[in-house]
Amino acid sequence: MGGEFDVRVYSIDLTKSQVEDSFKGDQETSAYENGHRYSGCIGVMPFGIEWKSNMEDSVEAEEFISSNHRKWDKAWGIKTESSYIVGGWCSS
Repeated sequence: MGGEFDVRVYSIDLTKSQVEDSFKGDQETSAYENGHRYSGCIGVMPFGIEWKSNMEDSVEAEEFISSNHRKWDKAWGIKTESSYIVGGWCSS
C-alpha cells in the first residue's frame, strides 16, 4: 500500500477552532467523493488535527509535514504567519 500527500490551506483570519471545523467538513466531503479506504485523500485519515509548533512560512510547514507525518496518523496542522497548513500522508 502506498501513500499520497494531501494538504489544505486555510485563511489566517480563522481561529484554530474554525480551521478544525472546516477541515472536518473537507474530510467528510473527501470521504464521500473519493471513498473511505485507500483513496490517497484526506477522507481516509483519522478525523481531527494534531497541532504542531507554529512556523514562519507555509512552504516550511508543508515540507515539515511531508517529511515527518506518517500515513496512519491524523492530520497535522501548523499555523504560519500567512495561513494554516493542514494535512499529511494518506493511504492509497
